[in-house]
Amino acid sequence: MYMRLNLKMQGCAVRTDRWLSDVEIQAKNAGHFRVQDLLVSMKQAGFPVSRASVYRAVNKLLRSGKLVQVSNERERYFEFVHEKVHYHFRCKRCGKLLEFFFDDIEKAIQESSRKLKVLLTDQKLILEGYCNRCYRTRK
Repeated sequence: MYMRLNLKMQGCAVRTDRWLSDVEIQAKNAGHFRVQDLLVSMKQAGFPVSRASVYRAVNKLLRSGKLVQVSNERERYFEFVHEKVHYHFRCKRCGKLLEFFFDDIEKAIQESSRKLKVLLTDQKLILEGYCNRCYRTRK
């Protein structure tokens, strides 16, 4: 119900999309995911869903603000909006995306915004380097 109201307020057409809640549940369990991975996991879970239905549902979740895009140079990844601020590490070689929480970074950002007298509306921190596996095999 809340999702329908939120989608309606965002100007989205709200028809009963029979796959929307199923896509949402599967995606929440996936962490960072690509649409094609979500499609495969839904089919493996027994949902006879089409690629178009999954893309439609993902787009609706993006417009509603429940889902955000976290991309690397190669592919588009998505994740559900977290209650707690978190950050990402992206491997430059394999594209692996890891998330981490670090309260000291959040405190420094809030202190900086107070000193600068600005209102932050969004923040993104993506660290790049090599994951452990790629670092060991980089030669």
